[in-house]
Amino acid sequence: MAKYTKAKIFNMALKNLGVSVGVQGANQGDRNTVVLDEFYETAKEKTLADHDWGFASAFRELTPTGNTSQHPKFLYEYDYPNNCVFIREVYLYDRSLMNNSEEAISFNNMASLHYSDKDEIIKHQDFETASDTAGNRIIYTNVQPAVARYTRLVGEETYFTPEFAMALSWYLAFLAASSITGARVKTADCLQVYKQMLREGKTADANEGFKEEDMECDWIKARD
Repeated sequence: MAKYTKAKIFNMALKNLGVSVGVQGANQGDRNTVVLDEFYETAKEKTLADHDWGFASAFRELTPTGNTSQHPKFLYEYDYPNNCVFIREVYLYDRSLMNNSEEAISFNNMASLHYSDKDEIIKHQDFETASDTAGNRIIYTNVQPAVARYTRLVGEETYFTPEFAMALSWYLAFLAASSITGARVKTADCLQVYKQMLREGKTADANEGFKEEDMECDWIKARD
């Protein structure tokens, strides 16, 4: 798999804009690099949030805020994970099905159980996100304890997949197009290609997923 760097993403964005002169490093002081660097973190967080990228997916048991929920529909209030870009799902975690184990939530715990048990352990729950009076982001839900599946903020470009890197380069080009080329048409073109890259990312992630199916053969079902 290709290894990506910030400078490589910058050069991909420049090529998307039709700029032939690239950058040698992400910290050089020329105008194009400064513009791309200004938009980079915004573009990265936006691209991470716009799709449920498999490489950036994470699970975490949520930490109660210790406050009484003020939400009329939800009983519990939790801290928003520090490295979270977008909450995808919230689940109830039932420790009684783990023989009252107090171990932390992990894929290993879940993977060791039979598939039918997993359906009982993690139950998709309604939730909402908000902020408290201090401006801290919080999560409301009706289960305790709760586990969130979310898209995390990925700091190292080496973890990027090709689909994500291409999508990011096009959204970065979209944000920087007016400053670098001054062409509004180019801006619209970049946004259209970005949306196409998201669709390709969704297809790639869907193809890599796996769900255990009922392995009972048709001839056994017919016999019964």
